[in-house]
Amino acid sequence: MSEVSLTDVSLRARGRWHTHVAAVLGLWLLIGVGIVIARALGAPVSWWVSVHSFTLGVVATAILVYSTHFTEALTRTAGDDRRGVMARVALIQSGLILLIVGRAGYDWGALADFAATLVIWAFLWHMAVVYSHLRRSLAGTFAVTVPFYLAAAGFLVVAGIMGNVAGRGVGSYADLIAAHSRAAVWGFTWLTILGTVITLLPTLTGTRISATARRRCTVALIIHCLALVGVIVAQSLGHSGWAGLIQLLIVVAALLILQPVLAAVVGGTPGWSTAAVSVTAGLLWMVAVCAADAASTIAGADARQVTQLLIPVFLGTGLLQLITGVLHHLLPTLLGGGRDRVLRARAAARGAGPARILLLNLGGLLTLLDTDGPARTAGLILLGVGLLTHAGFIATAVIRHHRTESP
Repeated sequence: MSEVSLTDVSLRARGRWHTHVAAVLGLWLLIGVGIVIARALGAPVSWWVSVHSFTLGVVATAILVYSTHFTEALTRTAGDDRRGVMARVALIQSGLILLIVGRAGYDWGALADFAATLVIWAFLWHMAVVYSHLRRSLAGTFAVTVPFYLAAAGFLVVAGIMGNVAGRGVGSYADLIAAHSRAAVWGFTWLTILGTVITLLPTLTGTRISATARRRCTVALIIHCLALVGVIVAQSLGHSGWAGLIQLLIVVAALLILQPVLAAVVGGTPGWSTAAVSVTAGLLWMVAVCAADAASTIAGADARQVTQLLIPVFLGTGLLQLITGVLHHLLPTLLGGGRDRVLRARAAARGAGPARILLLNLGGLLTLLDTDGPARTAGLILLGVGLLTHAGFIATAVIRHHRTESP
């Protein structure tokens, strides 16, 4: 089996239930876009709800599901844990809904405690599953990336606990929330992406997996984790300048992996599909946001204003562009049905891809011009349209795939 086909073959024929997961992601994406638009138009919607509709509803759900299957593929351990995965997804959805009902963005009470516990439990369970696969691993060559998923889930648990503590009024709320967001963003989300991109981007572009990136995995993971712990501690204690300086090591750790990955892709005559361009653009945006976040923290900028400025770029042109880009390739593969049907579904998903990618990235640039005003509003609209059309083309491809199935 070739390196390039490893992920495709290992993930193939997982079943239609992935369509249901995609539907959950699409629903929260629609809700999130609607909330952002309503808030921009003056509706009384909290900042917490607008952000966490994406981060828990879309991002955490997607990461939990697909990191489980990438773990199975990369460790070459058999897995048919559909009920377990869906149970963990249900815990996240229930936790998010109860957090919204419990008005976590305005207050923190017993219901919010219970809801946060559901999310934390889902990821503790996820860590146990990933560790079980790693112990039974049959492929040391690629299993070296799986510890990224373990560390990522651990940082989400830390983020959840810190959010709970901040909501309870223990310590400085602003400092704890700043630490909470960095544990979630640069711990949970970014580590998951770094662990996945080593094999995924070469698969999307039809190029070879970088041996250099693979060899650097352990060192990069250690640097990242130690640096992020330092960031969390420094930020929690109110030493934001030191937190920003330490965060630059997170950028260095990311570049240790991304530089050889991107060099191997560019030097290998890649096939630049909509999926590959979306993933690459999302990666570059996220590295830039991490560096900008560190620099602004060092400069002493107001943490909340920086977050408000950068969050649309991080979520929209970075993370969600990357996730939807992956789904362009991954969902047709998971639905299976033979090579011809998979290729037809991918072709349907990438229709008008350049226009959609342009909308997303132009929207991201416009949102950086100010934290408020017409440019910001126009950027958010373009981002929303780009993400919704991405999701629409993916949904169309899935529907067509099902319609061509034999009775």
